[in-house]
Amino acid sequence: MQEIHQRLEQRVDRVREHTSPAVNRRIDLLAQASADLTIRQGRNAIVHRLAELDHEWDIDRALMANFALIGGSAYLVGLQRYADRPFLRPRRKGLLYLVGVQMAFLMVHAAVGWCPPVTVLRRLGYRTKSEIETERAYLQHALENGAPTAAAA
Repeated sequence: MQEIHQRLEQRVDRVREHTSPAVNRRIDLLAQASADLTIRQGRNAIVHRLAELDHEWDIDRALMANFALIGGSAYLVGLQRYADRPFLRPRRKGLLYLVGVQMAFLMVHAAVGWCPPVTVLRRLGYRTKSEIETERAYLQHALENGAPTAAAA
């Protein structure tokens, strides 16, 4: 059975291509260690881990939540600051520019698969959908090929 890192190196993934090889390798090694431990724990552990993978947030989902939370907050505060203009002074638009920057980041991410928050989220351990699906396939293969029961492990 081919290791997770080898499987991922054969796939085209724009986020992985723009992530440091050391970060990719760390994420792959953690996934491999987790999968191997799960397989050693037996069939029930594999089924439980597959259910966990169904609920794991991938990098794109985490990025969208990040942009929605930070962008929405910046927009609301920016609008409030813009509306509360001091007498005879220019309107304050600083936080509204942050929303524009985030929209530019989203466009760059859509076009090339990278933006500055992705670098941070990858280092925090968020994985791509491809990485999650590769671990799922690895575990599914072990399950279909006779993973030991918990008592036998």
